[in-house]
Amino acid sequence: MERDLTETAGVEALRRAAVLRPLVQVYLAGTGSLEAGIRDAVWELGVSRATVWRWIRRLAEEGGRTSALVPQKRGRRAGTTVISSAVEELIEEHLRRYFLRRERPSLSRVVLEIRIACGERSWQAPTRRTIQRRLDAMDEREVMKAREGARAARQKFGPVPGTNRADLPLNVMQIDHTPADIILVDSFERKPIRRPWVTLAIDIATRMVAGYYVSFEVPSRLSIALCLTRAVAPKAELLPELDSNVPWPAQGRPRSIHVDNVLCGEAAAAMSQQISARRFAGSALASD
Repeated sequence: MERDLTETAGVEALRRAAVLRPLVQVYLAGTGSLEAGIRDAVWELGVSRATVWRWIRRLAEEGGRTSALVPQKRGRRAGTTVISSAVEELIEEHLRRYFLRRERPSLSRVVLEIRIACGERSWQAPTRRTIQRRLDAMDEREVMKAREGARAARQKFGPVPGTNRADLPLNVMQIDHTPADIILVDSFERKPIRRPWVTLAIDIATRMVAGYYVSFEVPSRLSIALCLTRAVAPKAELLPELDSNVPWPAQGRPRSIHVDNVLCGEAAAAMSQQISARRFAGSALASD
């Protein structure tokens, strides 16, 4: 009976490996998207998306060995300690209060805070792996929205209505805004000020940044106007200011401009008329 179960488990592991090995190769290479393959694996293996990802990582860590995918016996392992409901609540509270923040603190910092809180209450502290599992169980979109903003969450998890395409340079220039992933501080007292906003003008055909504008102010008509002014102008005089000797050949009048719905108003229209470019509002670029 035990031999039959072992043979059945081996056959199942071979079936899983045959489906997942191509995905592991893409995962290790770090090129291309796994989304379509993940969806197919979920359907073919009859498991959840999270389980497919767990098997991919396990197979990669084990060097592609089929034994990594042998079905495990259900139930807790001998010696496993079940944490109390009070510790569960403390873990969730600390993850939401300290990890789901725009400052994006590391998980190690949150683990330390949880262990300190448990020590103050004379509770047995959970392991890092336990805390990581509780984090993995959270909604990925909620976690990204809290740590990186609603825009980043929409771009990764929201429906994509289409993509901008251009055959030639300067056919289409896209303007978008994002808060920089850095907090600037006062040069004298070293006190934090805030994250600056970066406005970028990107040429769709070449994917090259043609212009930029950085400011502490939220994106506005002025941001668009100054960003476009820099995008159109030659960069030869700007490069020494940036301490760069790398060529930046992006310059010239774009034929069309794609901007935020919310921010496309009078400034973009006026600039479009001045440089004889068409203006488009993209719903996929709606601001937070």
